[in-house]
Amino acid sequence: MKLHSITTVVALVFLSSVGLANADQPKTAIPIDDVTEGKTETPPATAFDLRHWKLTLPTGVARGGDSDATEVSTAQLVGGFKDPHFYFDADGAMVFWCPVNGVTTEGTEYPRSELREMLEPNDPAVNWTAKGTHVLTARCRVLEVPSDPKVVIGQIHSYSGKAKPLVKLQFYKGRIEALVKSSPTKGKDIKLVWPKVGLDRDINYTIKLENEVLSITVNGKSQTQNIAKNDPEWMKQNFYFKAGAYVQDNQGPATEGARISFSRLTVNHE
Repeated sequence: MKLHSITTVVALVFLSSVGLANADQPKTAIPIDDVTEGKTETPPATAFDLRHWKLTLPTGVARGGDSDATEVSTAQLVGGFKDPHFYFDADGAMVFWCPVNGVTTEGTEYPRSELREMLEPNDPAVNWTAKGTHVLTARCRVLEVPSDPKVVIGQIHSYSGKAKPLVKLQFYKGRIEALVKSSPTKGKDIKLVWPKVGLDRDINYTIKLENEVLSITVNGKSQTQNIAKNDPEWMKQNFYFKAGAYVQDNQGPATEGARISFSRLTVNHE
């Protein structure tokens, strides 16, 4: 059964000519007032279809061990929301900026500026299963990383119970890694690694779950895992996609963080 099809259109193709000479070195983050250099007044929804997403920002209220990160609804995104942590730049890219000292969400110690898929814009409980075909396709560039140079750029997250994310696709020291959970609630990550990309270079990736088989393609190279064979409990889970900048660092000033630009983001379900 076809659930829905999201097609994200970009008005311009994101291009940059920054070289690889210092690709292995983290860039020093810059103040929030300067990080939006190239930022336009155009909201991302003008060029991207955000009708099936909501946004979590690294802002809000922190209360000791608890936190209340800002959430932006689908209606707000479609209505033209923009922010220093989420904006459309002059190159036609949707940019996510996340400082390491940002407000976190419940259950994690790290902040994020990240989209969360919403099959039904007003009901986060409506998600999809491992049956059928579910595909997230993206083109992004990691423009900046914090001193601990790790940032998650795409996920399949589990919804049911206390299950872990099925997969986190992350940029770490210039290369792309996928951390695939062997089980929803126990066990270690299965790490899949791709060749080094470096900062400010195109990362074309696809995360696909098709009838129990997880397939991840990065710049043309694919790797797979059969999640039902890893643990049949995965088949009881419901899932949703995430994309953006989810830093794996929480130490440092507000001037340190991760900045990711997306020039393509599409989701399809069949």
